[in-house]
Amino acid sequence: MRSIRRLYFYLVALISLEVVIWGLINLLRTISARNSLFPGVDTLAQALALILVGVPIFILHWLWAQRAAAGDEEERTATLRALFLYSALLATLIPLVQNVLAFLDRLLISSAGLEPSRAMLGGSQSWQDNLIAIVLNGIAAAYFFTVLRVNWQSLKERENFGGVRRLYRYLWVLYGLLMTVSGVHEVLSFLFYAPSALIGETGREVLINGISLIIVGAPIWVSMWMVCQKALDEPIEQGSMLRFGVLYLLALAGVITVLTSVGIVLDIVLRLALGESIALQDFLRQISNPVSIGVPLAGIWAYYGAWLGKDIASVSDAVRRGGLKRFYFYILSLIGLVATFIGLSLLLSFVIDTLIGSGAIWGESLRPRLAGAIAALLTGLPLWLLTWRPMQAEALASGEAGDHARRSLVRKLYLYLIIFAAVIGGMVSGVYLVYQLLNALLKGSPPDDFISTLLNTLQLLVLFIAFLLYHLSALRRDGGQAADSLVVRHRRFTVLVFENEGSGFAAPVHMAIQRTVPGVPLAVQAVEQSIPAEATSVQAIVLSSALALDPPEALHLWLKGYAGHKVIVPVEDKSWFWPGGTPRNAALLAAQIIRQLADEQEVRPPAGTAAWQVVAYIFAVLFALQVALLLFGIAMSVILQG
Repeated sequence: MRSIRRLYFYLVALISLEVVIWGLINLLRTISARNSLFPGVDTLAQALALILVGVPIFILHWLWAQRAAAGDEEERTATLRALFLYSALLATLIPLVQNVLAFLDRLLISSAGLEPSRAMLGGSQSWQDNLIAIVLNGIAAAYFFTVLRVNWQSLKERENFGGVRRLYRYLWVLYGLLMTVSGVHEVLSFLFYAPSALIGETGREVLINGISLIIVGAPIWVSMWMVCQKALDEPIEQGSMLRFGVLYLLALAGVITVLTSVGIVLDIVLRLALGESIALQDFLRQISNPVSIGVPLAGIWAYYGAWLGKDIASVSDAVRRGGLKRFYFYILSLIGLVATFIGLSLLLSFVIDTLIGSGAIWGESLRPRLAGAIAALLTGLPLWLLTWRPMQAEALASGEAGDHARRSLVRKLYLYLIIFAAVIGGMVSGVYLVYQLLNALLKGSPPDDFISTLLNTLQLLVLFIAFLLYHLSALRRDGGQAADSLVVRHRRFTVLVFENEGSGFAAPVHMAIQRTVPGVPLAVQAVEQSIPAEATSVQAIVLSSALALDPPEALHLWLKGYAGHKVIVPVEDKSWFWPGGTPRNAALLAAQIIRQLADEQEVRPPAGTAAWQVVAYIFAVLFALQVALLLFGIAMSVILQG
């Protein structure tokens, strides 16, 4: 209930804050533009309405939030409060940066003798418009920065604020990096065209816009990245999954864009090698877009890929370290496999149409298809081999590392995804193949392109079947080796369940363990009976919460000398509450822990996550997806232009 109330007050405060700020900005911009204290009635009424309505609403809700935080430690450390304060900084600082960029871009454009309207941002604005937005947003940002700094000094528990601050910093890293990459792309595009005229003629604003983006974006990116790097010394920042998410995003965005760019450049070069006549100016124009976006993304891939490797290598837990590495490799392997499949299909299609003489013309159809097929293979096949072969070797290895690799969720998802795609693709190809045969049989006269269509559909079906069989064999091999290894390991892991005689505690625990970890030797020991000497050699014991809290003297003495694993299962008791589980699911949770112990994995009991921390990470993922889509959109648009 308090969370809902907190959400209401902070959300209204944030919205009303923006209403007030932009109401003031619009009013001052109108006065400045007219050079008068008496702007138009409509503009004046609109601006005053925003201010007069927004100010009291903001003050009312913000004062409540401040009073609540001053008198209650829970309110002061709430994740929602951190989200509000850092969102207020973003909502004021990003418009400030955008107005600085607009002012700088117009200044450089004008200095080059161009019309200000050709600026990338704010072409119709004046320096007064930008200054007003910068000053008002800067004042608001300074106020909330002060509030945030005071809040940090009074915090006893910093986990909630630390998570939101981490998100805030990485958003700035992505924002600055996006501007820098866009700027480098603009500059490289201009250099490829290399106009002979002096700066100031048509098209030269591309260079100036790029320089403006770099001047504003690069300092933001570098400074915030250095802050993120320096923060790694703090315990609260170590082991952040958000950092791994950002590194994965940047490294994968880089590799996808670079491979796409390389494939397009290879396609153009191969068409030249196969006899196509392309003038030098046209050649430079065609490769300018993929190269200008591929070069900065190659730098991002190299830099953040290296940091991703370092961060993965620094993880102390070998199982977790292997999982993080596999996630990256399997995504790259999937990209390479898809490109390889497309290249093979295009190559086979070219061979079929060439052999049967389908009437396709070399210069118009066959040459581009051959160049595209070879380009796809040259980019996709090496990537797939370089990433799939280490993962396959790891899965085929014996020992604990091989067991973890074979049971990896990422590997199973990878294999099942390819198998699913191969089955669906094969089904569609098979249906279309049968349709072509039946259609020709029923009509009595097949179309002119019947043989070509039939063979091309057949080659797709064969490729899908080949990919399906290969990955099915890998999956079956994994299953067989993993099953054999687990059977041996489970047989060596003995479990002893303690219970009060006649309490019925052991029966559901025994059933849950046998269902979750079949094959584990399990015995039941009544505490009223003497504990046999060989009980000290079992790998794990299971106790009810009642026995753990108040064990009989014999059990108490025995537990002091027992060095194995102990699993506590809560049982019904009106005076005791167990936040980690309820009696209804306690046996299942205990069985899951036993399985982790038997599999020699790190024990990670289920734990709750703060609802608003989940919200924060959802926003982070959504923003990251938007950045990834924007980077991909930029890459595709500039690559496909011209």
